[in-house]
Amino acid sequence: MAAGECGGRRSGPGRARPAVPALLVLLTVLAAGGVWWLLTAPAARAAGRAAGVPTCTLGAYLSDLYDIQPAQHTFSARFRLWSVCPERELDPLPKASFSNVSDPERGEPVVTVHPGGVRDVMLLQGKFRQNWDARAFPFDRQRIEVVVSAGLAEEFRFVPDNANSAVSEGVVPSGWRVTGFRLVATEHRFPTNFGNPSLSPGTGVTHSQVRIRIDLERDDPTAFLKLTGPLYLMVLIATATFLLPSHSDELAMGERLDSLQSRLGLLGGGLFVVMLNMQQVSAVVTSSVGLTLLDWLHLLTLAYVLLAVMATVVSWRWTVQGHDPVRVARYHHRGAVYGLLGYSLAAAVAVGWFAAADWVW
Repeated sequence: MAAGECGGRRSGPGRARPAVPALLVLLTVLAAGGVWWLLTAPAARAAGRAAGVPTCTLGAYLSDLYDIQPAQHTFSARFRLWSVCPERELDPLPKASFSNVSDPERGEPVVTVHPGGVRDVMLLQGKFRQNWDARAFPFDRQRIEVVVSAGLAEEFRFVPDNANSAVSEGVVPSGWRVTGFRLVATEHRFPTNFGNPSLSPGTGVTHSQVRIRIDLERDDPTAFLKLTGPLYLMVLIATATFLLPSHSDELAMGERLDSLQSRLGLLGGGLFVVMLNMQQVSAVVTSSVGLTLLDWLHLLTLAYVLLAVMATVVSWRWTVQGHDPVRVARYHHRGAVYGLLGYSLAAAVAVGWFAAADWVW
């Protein structure tokens, strides 16, 4: 009986085994299919929505670019914009907004019907706001933009017409050279639905945009020398004061002190000149990102003049204490030579580093 019980417990030829491996394979296939659907379904739905969204091409012709003011973060330009849509109701230009323009002037639209769609041409002129990165002046390169926004991206999309967009040959902004011009389609996400009752509260909306990008380079080789000339002149004057024979044996003590006093007055005036020139430069070249090359050169010149003031005070004390005037004069000559070489090397390194910097705002 024990043997029979044992035989009853073992699986015989007519008894089915549990299908555990087959069940695991089925679950694995279903899980893999679910993961694949989760990964591909959103992209497919987005592509389907994008494929069903109506589009209009947008082009631009830059006819004038003027009044470029990096210190005021503005520039002025004149464009001819056009759109080509399959239907007149899709025309984005009448309701387009320009987010970085102040008091835009819009011309009367000119609408024409063609076999390829409805074309609308409009004149746009105004002063545009722009952030500038002028740290590397005069070696800086700028990218200025005009932002054109239309309706919801789910309902309408821009397609840039770069093939027909161009810049007029007569566009020569003062002190600049146009090196690039193109249109780029982008999207901008707003963190609000602007009170749309058909959307859930707190949800945002996405608008279709086109950014008209203009690349510029400086084309004024004398501007840098005009702004830094007073600095170099002050450095040469400060250096020359240490080469004068103020500590020779032929000069009496009073004459030596008068010479040092005159030198202090000259260096003090030099500090005032450097500070005044820095303020004038800030009205022409400014940057909200960091110190500019001109700022570093002004700070370097201030440090050089301050060191000259400190050296003059030390010479004053040595003179009063009766030190050897010949040795003091030797220190003056060596300090003037080493100081001028150090200033020139530091200025050259600063100019080289900013000139090699690849900054495009």
